[in-house]
Amino acid sequence: MFKIQNMEPVEIRIAMMRAGLTQSQLARELGATQQLVYHVIQGNTVSDRVRKHIAARIGIDIKRIWPDPYLYYGGPRKAGRPVCDGQRKAS
Repeated sequence: MFKIQNMEPVEIRIAMMRAGLTQSQLARELGATQQLVYHVIQGNTVSDRVRKHIAARIGIDIKRIWPDPYLYYGGPRKAGRPVCDGQRKAS
């Protein structure tokens, strides 16, 4: 099976430069740190909120930038504990 690769960080940065954006500017818009934006672009950290914001601001579909979670896994993974159905073990 052929798998589409995520965009390289340098390609994302080139798209940001073409759109006249900096990592600092994106961080301010998100109310996040510049380090978070950097690590998401590098692929070291996953943040659906940051990814969606970057994709919207540079005008490229998120599925083209980061196809792995959106094309192959049905969307970003859910954080936190699984939802409990309310049933507890009898003690």
